[in-house]
Amino acid sequence: MEYLSLAKAIEHEIVIQKSRFIGLTYLISSEEELSLCLEDARERYPNATHYCYGAVIGLEGLVQRFSDDGEPSGTAGMPILQVLLQKGLKNVLVVVVRYFGGIKLGAGGLVRAYSRTAAEAVNKAGIVRMVLSSQAVLSINYNLLGSVEHFLHQPGIDIKEMSYGEKVDIHILTNHDWDALKGKLIDLCSGNIEIKRLESVYHNWD
Repeated sequence: MEYLSLAKAIEHEIVIQKSRFIGLTYLISSEEELSLCLEDARERYPNATHYCYGAVIGLEGLVQRFSDDGEPSGTAGMPILQVLLQKGLKNVLVVVVRYFGGIKLGAGGLVRAYSRTAAEAVNKAGIVRMVLSSQAVLSINYNLLGSVEHFLHQPGIDIKEMSYGEKVDIHILTNHDWDALKGKLIDLCSGNIEIKRLESVYHNWD
């Protein structure tokens, strides 16, 4: 399983007819996080005229939220949301903060301004492919560390953490076929390895 999301949270500002439009990208996975991110936007840019947003939440993309926040209906939130839907993005929120500059843009001008700000913010943040990846902790004796570490240094395997006690514990993340990888590790260690599977997580391997 995989989905498209944004690489990072960024901010991107453009000025149109003396109005400042500031696009903020967030990575979210729930509506509770959406509320927290809106609070963050208001704290970072206080006293703005509008805080409009579009969001797609969940891997099915079934939860879609948007707000015009006082702009004429359909001129802000929906254009932002459309940018996310056209790109096929999920678990993302784009907030566009506006400081009114004194010149009215009209409905068409607002749609273009909010769409452009959202699209440029998305491009700046970068789109990545999130892949459902296996996680595990490997416990091995010290005499096997060299060969196991060498084996793990290959594309599609990330060593997240290593801890040293009676044995060496290695926390790995991988997009390899899990059963095949597990078999190779057992063979490499002649069975002298403990493997604890953890919950799978989404990870960007680009």
